[in-house]
Amino acid sequence: MAMGEGSRPLNRTLMNAIISSVMAVASVILLILFSFTLFLLVYSSFFKDLPVRPYSYYLIGAIAASAALLIISLVFLFRNVQSISFETKERYLIQQAGDRSEKVRSDEDIMKYLDDGEREIYSILVDAGGTVLQRDITSIKGYSKATITRILSRLETKGIVEKMRHGTTNQIVLKRVSK
Repeated sequence: MAMGEGSRPLNRTLMNAIISSVMAVASVILLILFSFTLFLLVYSSFFKDLPVRPYSYYLIGAIAASAALLIISLVFLFRNVQSISFETKERYLIQQAGDRSEKVRSDEDIMKYLDDGEREIYSILVDAGGTVLQRDITSIKGYSKATITRILSRLETKGIVEKMRHGTTNQIVLKRVSK
């Protein structure tokens, strides 16, 4: 896997995390400004001739909107940070598993970072000695061809398998076999 191919999703996730953090900071600033303005409006003698009630409703609405924006941006920030952490760990394990000079990682180390479908197909490939035809995977698991294709594409993106054309189907090869 080339460096540019694998870094694209991580870069997008990092950019989303940055945007989420900027939104969180902006919403905190808005919360502070609206709260301070509401405080001045209610407790300041400067606004004594002004009907306070209608303006205070607008400010309370703005404070609520800012708080909602803060919560949403923090949720997105947390998700993106989690995703960055997961992708970094996953890349490390795959890199270490593919590096012959390093200690080879066990299947359990790789499999804990795969979803259920990826885990099942990875197990089939390991049990088959590292090579199997794509149509055979479809017949073994009973998944649709489209589902198998999507799962294999994800495994290929993660650098775990390689697809090679084999007649009307693909031959799926593990890049590393530990069994």
